[in-house]
Amino acid sequence: MVGADAARAILLGVSSLLFVAGALTPPLLTAIAFGVASAAVLFYPARDAMLPELVPHDRLNQANAFVQLSQQGAFFAGPMVAGWLIKRYGVGSAFPTGVVFFAASLTALLFLRGAGAGHRGERAEMGLAQDFRSGLRAIASDRALVLLLTLTALDNLFIMGPAIVGTAVLVRDTLHADAAAYAMAEATYGISMILGSLTVGRLGSRIGYGRLLLLGIFVDGITYVPLLWCRSLTFLIGVTFVHALAIPMITIPRTTLVQHIVTPRLRGRVFALVNVVVLGTTAISSGLAGLALDRLTAPALFGWIGCLAGATGLLGFASGRLRRL
Repeated sequence: MVGADAARAILLGVSSLLFVAGALTPPLLTAIAFGVASAAVLFYPARDAMLPELVPHDRLNQANAFVQLSQQGAFFAGPMVAGWLIKRYGVGSAFPTGVVFFAASLTALLFLRGAGAGHRGERAEMGLAQDFRSGLRAIASDRALVLLLTLTALDNLFIMGPAIVGTAVLVRDTLHADAAAYAMAEATYGISMILGSLTVGRLGSRIGYGRLLLLGIFVDGITYVPLLWCRSLTFLIGVTFVHALAIPMITIPRTTLVQHIVTPRLRGRVFALVNVVVLGTTAISSGLAGLALDRLTAPALFGWIGCLAGATGLLGFASGRLRRL
């Protein structure tokens, strides 16, 4: 995590220097963005794998809820801060501000001395391919984990493309609205997910993490169906608000379940593979959504996808073990 923060701070520092020198070309900016995103991929699995070493097991779900809450709050506030900085000081001000934020995160991490230290030697002796295989074996050895990743892949495959591509097309082609309307819809996601995280932190231990996850997948899908009749921005914002409440019902208990099921020695590798599944299916889903929107209207796409994603949640309820987790 320290390395990921350091890499992102350095890359944004390079961006600042190139921008001041007038040498920040589109290919260089793309390469820097790729590096920043790659470092982020290292950060999040390490964070989720480390949390059980810092928090008692009976408080993990609440801790995961607070972690998600901080992340969602940052996603909501970050663009607002960047927008204000760019408007007041120009686009070049965003890069050094990012350096400051990543440096602050790195400094905070330096106080977490000893977390994960017990596994460093064993990890250093393993090659990347062996590391990958051991993570796959850990997942394959537990049917609940296999089903958990399968449901994650299906849900992301159905949902993420319409969420990323479909919403923009819906605003433009169906509502005939502008970028401000799209920004309002995206802000609704952030606000609703924050509220959802506050609720899920308390619900997980009462309902059961498995049931909460499956319910979240079902609601995540079925709440897209009303967009079949969406013809106004108010309607879109209302449906988006209800839909986004279900997202923490998936992400928080899924993290808690992996932390409980997987041994500390393999936890980082399994979280890395979960991350691969989420990012990979999101990329595929975005491409498929674009192809589908050449042939379907955005409301029709949301209607079909909502039914398929909701059915994914119902499919998960067939697993007695996953329900009982």
